[in-house]
Parts: sequence; C-alpha cells; structure tokens
Amino acid sequence: MTTKKIEIKVNIDCEKCKHAIMEAVTELEGVNIVSLDQEKGILTVVGTMDPVCVAEQLKKVKQKPVVISVGPPKKPDPKPDPKKDPCFPYYYYTPRDMISVNTYESGSGCTIV
Repeated sequence: MTTKKIEIKVNIDCEKCKHAIMEAVTELEGVNIVSLDQEKGILTVVGTMDPVCVAEQLKKVKQKPVVISVGPPKKPDPKPDPKKDPCFPYYYYTPRDMISVNTYESGSGCTIV
C-alpha cells in the first residue's frame, strides 16, 4: 500500500475527547504520524492505513468524522545545495602585508592585516 495523508474534521470539546481520538487512531496498523489541530478540529493521519478504518475507529469513540481530504503526503522541501546557491558566500584569501597604524600620542593603535 502507498502512504497517504488523511484529513478528518472531528469535534474536540475537552482534553478527554482529544485523548480518546489520539488513542483510537494510534491503535491502527499502518499509522505513521498523527496530529490534531485543536482550534480547527482537524485530525491529520499519515500512513498506509485505510481511511475507512480511521473513520470507524473515530465512531467507536463517539465522534462524527467528516473526511476532508485523502491524498499523498506533502514531500519535504529539498534543502538548497550551498554550492549551487548564487548567494553562497565565497571567501578568497590573499596574502597581505601587515600595516601598523598609530593614531594616539601614546603609541596605541591598530594593526591591519
């Protein structure tokens, strides 16, 4: 089976509901990632499980699941290769002479390399 991402609308009234939802879904075989947006009431499940099984598990904990979407999970953004990045800082070091600058009467100053 292929990995898929399922988004389901659920009712989250309290911490007990949240705990029951998370526990019911994590018991399923093939579940890799479970996240719950409590403000929006959206449960996101990623794995090889069947979406119907997820909905049935939620019904067992007295939820009325509404499937929003089923599809492939979002692929992670590729990290840019620093060697191909035009903004990659290149540093060139060339041999320089040491210059001493005295600015005060006491002889203190700075050295420029």
